[in-house]
Formats: sequence, C-alpha cells, structure tokens
Amino acid sequence: MTNPISQAAPRRRLAAVRAAFLVALVGVFAAPAVDAQTRKELGRMWTFEHAPLGWFQQAYDWQPSEKWLEHARLSALRLGNQGRYFCSASFVSPYGLIMTNHHCARDFVAQVQGDRDWQTNGFYAGAYENEIKIPGAKCSQLISQKDVTKEVKEHGEQAVLAAAREAHPELEHQVIALYQGGNYQLYSHRIYDDLRLVCVPHGQSAHFGGDPDNFCYPRWGLDFAFLRAYENGRPVDSKEHCFQWKTAGASEGEPVFVIGNPGSTGRLKTLAQCEYDRDHLLPNLVRRYEHMLERYEQEVGDDEQKRKELLPQILRAENSRKALQGYLDGLRNERIMAIKAKAEAELRKEVAKRPELQDRYGDVWDRLAAIQTARVQAQKAGDREQLRALQAEEKELNVKIGEACFAVYGTEIPPDATMSLRISDGIVKGYEYNGTLAPPYTTLYGLFARYHEFGGKHPFDLPQVWLDKEKELDLSTPFNFVATCDIIGGNSGSPMIDREQNVVGLIFDGNIEMLGNRYVFDDEVSRTVSVHPAIIVEALRKIYGAGALADELERRQ
Repeated sequence: MTNPISQAAPRRRLAAVRAAFLVALVGVFAAPAVDAQTRKELGRMWTFEHAPLGWFQQAYDWQPSEKWLEHARLSALRLGNQGRYFCSASFVSPYGLIMTNHHCARDFVAQVQGDRDWQTNGFYAGAYENEIKIPGAKCSQLISQKDVTKEVKEHGEQAVLAAAREAHPELEHQVIALYQGGNYQLYSHRIYDDLRLVCVPHGQSAHFGGDPDNFCYPRWGLDFAFLRAYENGRPVDSKEHCFQWKTAGASEGEPVFVIGNPGSTGRLKTLAQCEYDRDHLLPNLVRRYEHMLERYEQEVGDDEQKRKELLPQILRAENSRKALQGYLDGLRNERIMAIKAKAEAELRKEVAKRPELQDRYGDVWDRLAAIQTARVQAQKAGDREQLRALQAEEKELNVKIGEACFAVYGTEIPPDATMSLRISDGIVKGYEYNGTLAPPYTTLYGLFARYHEFGGKHPFDLPQVWLDKEKELDLSTPFNFVATCDIIGGNSGSPMIDREQNVVGLIFDGNIEMLGNRYVFDDEVSRTVSVHPAIIVEALRKIYGAGALADELERRQ
C-alpha cells in the first residue's frame, strides 16, 4: 500500500520549511522579557506544558512542583456528550465523584427525569444503586501532551492523529492549535463514558436571580451538580487523583487557581478585527438571540408544560444573548480598546526590531485591516462567494499573527482559549462598583434578604423547603465569592483550588465586567464568581437530606 504521508510530502515541503523557520527563530532569538502589563493584558490561561513557574514565584512567593501540576491535571476533567465538550469538572472524592455546575448538567437531568420534574425539584440518589445512568454523557482526563508543531506542518493534523490512534487506541486524541497555529500540541485523553446522576439542587436555587443576576455580583447562585463515573459497573477508583475538600474555603487575598477548560478568547485578534466585531458581527448576533427569545416566548405562551420542555434552550439563549452583549460592551469600552491598541503596538514594535520577522509578518496587520473593510462591502453587496474568499485569506493571516506572537514572546504569554485544559491564577478579592464596594463573599443572609426585597417574585423566588428550613440554617454561611482568575465560557464547572489542592470554590460565572476579557485581560474590576464549598455542604445536610454525600466530600466516611 502506498504511504499517504510520502505522497503528501512534496505538497507539504513549504510548510515544513516554514515550521523549521519558526523553530529556528525561537531558538536563535530568546523571547524578550515580557513586562508585567503585557503579561496581564494577554491573560492567565496557562497551559500545563508551559506552566509559568517564574510568574507564580514572583506573584505568590511559591511555585508548584511537577508532581503538583500532574495531580491537578489528572484530577481535572472536561465534560460533554458524544458530540462535543462544553464544560469543566473534576474528581472530588476517591470514589469517582464528579463536581460540575447545575447549568452544565441540566440537559442531562432533562434527559433522564422522565415524567418527574428533577429540574425544578432537584434530585439526590442516596445510594450507588439509585444513581441514574446518563446515556451519551462522558468526561475526558488529560493524560499526556506532546509538541507536534513540526509533524503537523510537515504531514498534517490527520496524519498525526492517525499515528497517535495506532499507538494508543485506548485514548482519545486531539491536535490543539495554540497561538492561532503558531504551535500545535497533541493532547491524549482517557475517557469515562459511564456517568451517573448523583445530586442536583432545585433549578431555581441554582439559577436564583435568573437573567437579571446572570453575569452579575453580588449574587446567590447554588449552581452545583454531582455525577459519578463508573467502570465495569462499579464507581471509578479515583483516590490517586482527586481534589480534597475545604469547607472553610479561601481567605480574602489568598492565591487561588482555576483548573478548567476555557472555550475561546480573541486576545490575538487585531485591533481592526475587534473593530469589525464591535461594529458589525456582535450587534447582529445580539439581535439574532433577541429574536430567538421572542420566538420562544410566543411558542410557550401560558403552556407550563411547554415551558418545562423548552427551559434548557431558553436559559441557554438568555445566557448567550447576555454574554454577547457583554462582549460588545467590552469592545465599546474605550479603555479596553486602548489596552488592545497598546498590546498590538508592542507586538508590532518587537517584530519590527528583527528583519527576518518584519519581512515575514510586518504587513499582516494592515492586510487584515483591509480584509475587514472588504468584508463589510461584500456583505452589503450580498456576495455569501467573496466573503468565503476573504474568510479563507483571513484564516491564513491569523496563523501568521499567531506565529509572530509565538516567535516574539514564546510561551511567556498564554495562548488563546481552545476548550483545552488550563490553569489560571488569581486572588480572592472584592472590587469597586456603582460607587460602592462589592464584598469578596456573599452569605445566606443575603439570599433571604433578596427574596424578601423582591417580594418573592420570580426570578427571586425560593423553593418552599428553603423557607421552611430558614431557622435551621446558619445564615452566616458564605454563599458566592469572587477572585481575579482569568476565565471564559467553558470554565463553568471548574474547581477553584488553593496551594494545597483543596477545593475552595466552584466556578459558575463571572461578573458583567469580565465579559470584555474575551479580547484583552483586565482584572481591575473583572472577577470570576464561584459557589463557596460551605454553602454546598450546608445545603446538602440541611435542605437535601444528603448528609452521606457531604460526608463523602468532607472525607468523614
């Protein structure tokens, strides 16, 4: 049989030379020291193969060992179904117990609840034999990473994947394009595809405040869910790689780390591309979701059964609309665009210092700017062919931007998010907003205050059991809290851990100011929002009768 790689070699010789050129550049020219501001602007979504040990030492007088990083990587998971991955998760007990968000699991709940209404009323299995299998659900555990830039440039992604599958057919393999194609990594995952539903809270408890509070803080969302991974009909033995639980959480000012899978960012987009998104792409997308929500409301009307059936789709559409509006607001913020312009100018200046880079990449920014103008004209003319040609050219130029960035900075800055595993650092910290201060933590006191202040009207209503149990609850229990870690969609369900790898939070949201971080990172007021472990334990023990599950988390068994 003819070797397809050998046949492809002549066609790929130019790509191989290009790859060798990049390797040589990175080797010959040491990446310049990246100043703190540039590092900050391009974010903190670090890959595990290039974890910034020096930065951790500088920022926190501490750095993780290789063993620490390996344990964190293997304790983290990526959650999805047969077709795609969409959330993050983690092992949180020795018995295959998986923690993620309610909003990540709600489609699973709808899938298995039958004529019951677990989305509204919550669910707790209470015993292994009552845990409900979720057909099609799976999670992946990152086993290994390998730099395959040279192989991809020379032979193509499919050849690399084919070789990986032949060597390790038991794993799921993925070629990840980092720095828009400036670097390629082969990520190999172990798959757990027997997942079972263990516990979810009331839908209204998880989504308290509804769309008005979404992407906002202070807030009170009990957005957790627990699943369990099984193998051969038994819970997975995960004692070697699972996070510990710390009900007390983290202190204000303490360093914390998010281990998860951010979906996508656009921090290597040029200023011209951001302006196109601001003026054309995002306004159109926002309008599309507004019309979608209008259609859902017309379809549902007063039919509560129809609303129950469409609730997951409605919530997703509301979330998408608000997220897109937040991205748009970020690009309309002059401060954000000024930061973006400065970061681009710095990169172009570094490229211009080196004739080899200037010859290869110096005109890419101007060419991309011309494409944005041509796209607007093609759209007005209705030309669905000229647009395709422009998109193809833009894709090629995006790779050049990534190559230029990688040639200049190397791994001193993190690549854009790709729904692959990252570690993001920050500290627990409140912020100024609306002329006052947002506290680092909210408490159960605030949940009941918000319920009463809005007269118990939806979406600030509470399930009756919470009202019945109010006097039994410790109202000083921390509920949600904020930190300066770098997240985006896809990080939902990520564990937040401390330096001892204790779970001190569960990522489920960011504040509205965080959405502008899609294009440039800024932690002045942008924050992650997490569920505090104390409220999860308090709710399990006093609301849901799930003391055994709380014992499993707190290792009291």
